Amino acid sequence: MHAKIKKLIEEELYLVNEYGVKHQNPDAKVSDEVLDYFKDKINTDTTRACINCQIRQYDKYGENAIKCNYVARKLPDGAASKIEEIANKTNMSQEHATKLLKASIDPVAWCELMFGFSDEDSKWFIRSYQKEQIRCTSKRIAILEGRRAGKSFAMALKLIYYAFNMKLDRGRDSQGNIVYLGPSIMVVTPYQAQLTNIFEEMEKLLKRNVELRQEVISGTGDSLYIKTPTFKMEFKNGGMIQGFVSGIGVRQDGSGGGTMRGSSANVVYLDEMDMIPEEILTKVINPILATTPDTILIATSTPIGEKGKFHEWTQKRSDFKSDHLPTSILPFWNEIKSDIIKDSTPESFMSEYMAIFTDDEKGVFKKNWINHARLDYSYDDALDMATLQKRLGLRSTNDCIKAIGIDWNKNAGTEFYVVGYFPNDKVWIGLDAINVPASEFSAKRWIKELINLNYKWKPDYIYADEGYGHTIIEDIRWESYALRSKPNKTPIEEEAVKIYDKLKAFNFSSSLILKDPVTNEDIKKSGKHFLVENATRILQENLFKYPVTDKTLTDQFFNYIIEKYNSQNNKPVYGKQNESVGDHRLDAFMLALGALVLEESVYSGKQMFPSVPTFHKMEAINKIVRDESGALLDNNKKQGVPGLYHLLEISRQNVEKDPEKSKSIILDGINRYHNTSRGMTPISELQHATKRGHFGKKTSRSWRK
Repeated sequence: MHAKIKKLIEEELYLVNEYGVKHQNPDAKVSDEVLDYFKDKINTDTTRACINCQIRQYDKYGENAIKCNYVARKLPDGAASKIEEIANKTNMSQEHATKLLKASIDPVAWCELMFGFSDEDSKWFIRSYQKEQIRCTSKRIAILEGRRAGKSFAMALKLIYYAFNMKLDRGRDSQGNIVYLGPSIMVVTPYQAQLTNIFEEMEKLLKRNVELRQEVISGTGDSLYIKTPTFKMEFKNGGMIQGFVSGIGVRQDGSGGGTMRGSSANVVYLDEMDMIPEEILTKVINPILATTPDTILIATSTPIGEKGKFHEWTQKRSDFKSDHLPTSILPFWNEIKSDIIKDSTPESFMSEYMAIFTDDEKGVFKKNWINHARLDYSYDDALDMATLQKRLGLRSTNDCIKAIGIDWNKNAGTEFYVVGYFPNDKVWIGLDAINVPASEFSAKRWIKELINLNYKWKPDYIYADEGYGHTIIEDIRWESYALRSKPNKTPIEEEAVKIYDKLKAFNFSSSLILKDPVTNEDIKKSGKHFLVENATRILQENLFKYPVTDKTLTDQFFNYIIEKYNSQNNKPVYGKQNESVGDHRLDAFMLALGALVLEESVYSGKQMFPSVPTFHKMEAINKIVRDESGALLDNNKKQGVPGLYHLLEISRQNVEKDPEKSKSIILDGINRYHNTSRGMTPISELQHATKRGHFGKKTSRSWRK
């Protein structure tokens, strides 16, 4: 391509917005010089948008392998006489007759006629890039489009147009007449909320036209579609739009594809395609395309960072019509951009709104890890284990071990996050997330919320950030202990008594001494680094799942970065890209996850990357200090004797290993034990307690082996 032509194409067909993002100009008009250069390679008897698309393909790939019927630039010859004939026979104006004739061949004209769109209406009109998408006749379409740019609305119009205007030869009837029926349209989304949005969009449009509404034969009451067993909208012409949820991650039971398998379709629409597992493409979509090559495939998405099939379709396949449209193309972009930027990280802004595939080099939690962790369920679903098991395809919900993480904050409020570990599936599941805003009586409100959550979930462990919440933790433990002597306790109070033993103050700046399960050697980790490394390890191995609707946690995952590395020990220093996005729910999540690992296993740094993290039974520590601390703690729990809380610190290995300090703590505890009990625990009882293990009945759980 000549350098001059290349330069003209850059200037005429593309725009560069204020963020340095180059994208197609939806209203471009190429010069005669460029048209003359391509006249032997493209079809020029088409619309301006169609010409632009053809030239972009040559510019991008050096060829145009798109299979399409192009878009006619004008009405066919003889249209004028046909318009006059229609006007005379129907007693309508020639203007309306022209619209009617255009609607018979132009999808946009049909949509404008059926739903009252008009370019003269500042509120109810179809944007230029939406018109291009609706008119496009390509068999393969992949659209990179920023959030809120209107792709779902354009696709709803396109699917409705197909449903009423695509006629398929279905053979002959008993009289030998050809039977034409409407198309079978398949809509696939990563989760149900998106599917509901598309069907509601189509329903709202159809309800604007009484005649079209009467052509729909599905639904009950005022609804035009059914939701079970699958979303379905049926039409009198035999056409059908059917919706399926793919799931963002493969279900735990391996049933990828589910009810979609074996389906056939004339049109397949993949919404937020970059989140749809490739297993669905392999097991469902590819067989459809192989069986019926004329099937139309449309994929739209904002990029999620992982360069999979959608990246290939938009960047490497010359047979796909590909659009790139950032949210900045909106006519009211200047009015909304400040709010969007305020609530976004730089990378999330570029991927979600500028529709750019980004490499999150500074991000601690990689985008593909997070998107694989998001599943189509809600925290409300988690309240019923049977529902949760069904929604997530879990093998079993028995023996679930639960932990609550708490991050206190006087400005953002306190975040409570509940995580459950399911031993039969070896997976961590997000069960609940609560934010209690700060107020004049914050501490009391937060304590009340913890008591309620403790009763609701009956967790095995509660880990709370010691920093800002140090005094609150002591107050909660004191209230819990004081309840032991109260007669006629309510069920909530019965559970609240147990908080004293469950609640652990965790200092992000302190050091942990952990045991290597293979060598039994000590591993020293800072509290913060342990929590982050533990969370990244579990997420990297696809072992944590949480609701796709929890946007707060998702945003905070993406907001968490490595700001720099410590010059002395080369350890990462973690931070936030955007202060307004924050990291408080993320901290609560990491505390809950860390509690399960610290309390029920020995963390192995060597297993972090090469293998799937597993729990290991804790090795017995043969030192008399460990034996005595464990036995005393068990006895303390039974009798409700105060003063031995620091022994819990040693048994949980959450202070630095300091023999003299440990000895001092134990002796102090023993002295207080003598003063507050009837006598020292006999050696025989100490030995018996040691045989049971430091964690009592929990050592019998088979999954810890």
